[in-house]
Amino acid sequence: MNTIRRNERVRKAQTMAARQYIPATIRRLRREMKLTQAQLGKSLVTPVDQATISNWESGKTELTACQLLDIMMLFGQPNFLSFIEQFEPTELVQQRESA
Repeated sequence: MNTIRRNERVRKAQTMAARQYIPATIRRLRREMKLTQAQLGKSLVTPVDQATISNWESGKTELTACQLLDIMMLFGQPNFLSFIEQFEPTELVQQRESA
């Protein structure tokens, strides 16, 4: 039982971190590709509008697994861990300070 609780704490911590890293990583990679939010939205297999991309990047709404996979592949990052590993933790601090 202790192992399950310990694993649950780790899972919760990693899930909470992903909720911050994923939006910030999407924003950073979109900017690196010099795409607007509207352009990114139109490029997806199932297109979405600019407001949806904005909500994803701000963390107001979460992507589905299929939407995240589509974005990762669009950015040339088909592996989830490599997608997240590109995130610079200092970017998260800067975003919090500017919010």
